[in-house]
Amino acid sequence: MASRSDVVSHPFTADLIRRKAVFLSRSTGFTRSEEEDLRQEMALFLLTKVDLFNNARGTVEAFVTSVVTSWIGMEVRRRTSHKRRGGVRAISLDAAFLSSDGESEPLAGRMSEADCGRRNGTSTTTHEETVDVRDEWHAVESLLTTREQAFLRDVVNHGLGGTAQKRRITRRRVAATLAAIRERVMTSRAGRAPFA
Repeated sequence: MASRSDVVSHPFTADLIRRKAVFLSRSTGFTRSEEEDLRQEMALFLLTKVDLFNNARGTVEAFVTSVVTSWIGMEVRRRTSHKRRGGVRAISLDAAFLSSDGESEPLAGRMSEADCGRRNGTSTTTHEETVDVRDEWHAVESLLTTREQAFLRDVVNHGLGGTAQKRRITRRRVAATLAAIRERVMTSRAGRAPFA
């Protein structure tokens, strides 16, 4: 059975952790400045699992690859779940809360009719309003080039940082491009519709 130091100090271990940290730091949801932190976290995780290594059952390379890949999967899931939740805890509409005058009342009683409609899927938006919004969207969309539409889809799907990484440009340039598109659309739609 190999010792802890044999697994951790193996040349393959250092090379794999370095390559995985570089790849991960350039992926969506991570930053390049995290590369060294990612290396250290992978190495620490490997240290906690090194007692499970048995050289009679496999090679150091296979063990290290399995452990590092496992850590990467857990880290990506952790970051994704944190992003989805956004640090907001769920609140029941029936839960009581303290209102400004010192009396408790249910949260549902503080919601407007429009809020309730959106929450329950019974929105009071009329068919005519829906058609107007759709027509306005098509009018705005017709002002965009195919490249701008693809760019906006990237921003919606990946955010500013993800779009910058995907397109290999700075976040500042992404923000400037968005501002330019917005300004051009607003100028061309000014005075034509309530949604411009």
